Amino acid sequence: MEEMLQALYVESWAGLYFTNFCEQSGNQLWENAVNFWTDLQHYRVLFCQNGLDPYRVQREAQLLYSTYLSSSARRSVGVNEEIRREVYSHMSPAYEELFDRVEEHTLNILLEPWTLLVRRNTKIYSLHAFTKCRPFRRYHLSCAAASLHLQVEQSESTLSASPITPSTSLSKGSWARVSQSYQGYRLGSLLRHRHEIGHFMSFLQSHNASIHLTCWLDLEQYKRTPQKDTAVRQERSFHIATKYLNGKYFFGPDSPATTQQQNDVRQSITIFQKQYLECLSRPDVVEIQDIVRSHIEKKWLPLFLSTAEFTERQKHQPQLTVLHLVSLQAEGLWMSSSKEILLFRRILLNPITCMQFQHFVFLKGDFLENDLLFWLEVQRYKDLCHSHSEEATIQQKISTIISCFINSSMPPALQIDIPPEQAQHILDKRHELGPYIFREAQMSVFSELLKYWPEFKELSSTLERDVEGERNWEERIT
Repeated sequence: MEEMLQALYVESWAGLYFTNFCEQSGNQLWENAVNFWTDLQHYRVLFCQNGLDPYRVQREAQLLYSTYLSSSARRSVGVNEEIRREVYSHMSPAYEELFDRVEEHTLNILLEPWTLLVRRNTKIYSLHAFTKCRPFRRYHLSCAAASLHLQVEQSESTLSASPITPSTSLSKGSWARVSQSYQGYRLGSLLRHRHEIGHFMSFLQSHNASIHLTCWLDLEQYKRTPQKDTAVRQERSFHIATKYLNGKYFFGPDSPATTQQQNDVRQSITIFQKQYLECLSRPDVVEIQDIVRSHIEKKWLPLFLSTAEFTERQKHQPQLTVLHLVSLQAEGLWMSSSKEILLFRRILLNPITCMQFQHFVFLKGDFLENDLLFWLEVQRYKDLCHSHSEEATIQQKISTIISCFINSSMPPALQIDIPPEQAQHILDKRHELGPYIFREAQMSVFSELLKYWPEFKELSSTLERDVEGERNWEERIT
């Protein structure tokens, strides 16, 4: 599962290898499952933006449901009636975790084609010869990782209209202020870490530059929409054209493109502008996307990587060499963010395991227990919104959460691990933010709690082994 998820996260950099395998298999369920997972990631990115658009979130949720879940879905992933009803009843308002159970279902489906693909490639390249001897296995995997890294770098340079090379951009300007450890970072490096891409989006928002990332993400979503979904492609193509291909952004004074690049793109999409029923062509999308990515990586990414906040967050991350990283991946020990987040949410929503985790974080001190209690209260607030309770009841719940955790009468006023400006934003906008008032705060405390999940999981496993050992010992004695 871990290796499959890693492959899914880098699909667009690997030529959609696994996606193409599913499509060419002739198994419609596999094809639908891999397309759903891809579209789901774009849906979740909407929640990483500071200026969340409730209408767009609702529209994307409805599109996912009608395309993959409804009884008449054109690309059904085969969920049971219980899951279908649960998702439908929680669609207004739509939250980030809305499709968690559907994602688990589709990942289980995709395990079968992934296993077949791995077996096929293993047979073709005779990789089994390297697994018999552990030292050679590690050496082979390290070489494979280095080779893959080189291929990705080469493909990025080939596709990019303005490639970034170590001898130019990385040694000059804003990249000179970036720590040597992160000189090799690219946009793809952040996209593989959902919480970090959220921080990057917030950073861009604070500089009024988030449109660059949203443009790249919308283009990526459009690019991965199957050709046969004509209506969806037309809708997304129209959205891209009206939001980005205008004088306010791509063809304006603050465009990420040079004058020559703007002229080339303008000439290329003339036919599309005349006939809105036609969709943007893939070459045009790739060209625009590469221009935007190059701009992000040259100007905004190094500024983000050189911030004190980014550096501080990385101190809590384990530093691994390439050999250690590949070795961990080979042993299946590398934490896959999507799988772990799904599992961690399930743990927190289970009363028994949640109580155990609460006792665990209580011993850690600070505001961790409050973080957990706040997260749970926000979940109850979401349930209240889904039940369409009276406005007075919902407002009372908001006031209770704020008075307990964000503006407490007991010092300090802020009782959870969120930035002070985030707390002030909630207080200032509490009557304007609607059902998403606690969205950013809940994401912040979840990120904080997630740091302790591996340790808690290891402790739980150790205790289970000890209990099992004692039980076996008692059975042998009796």
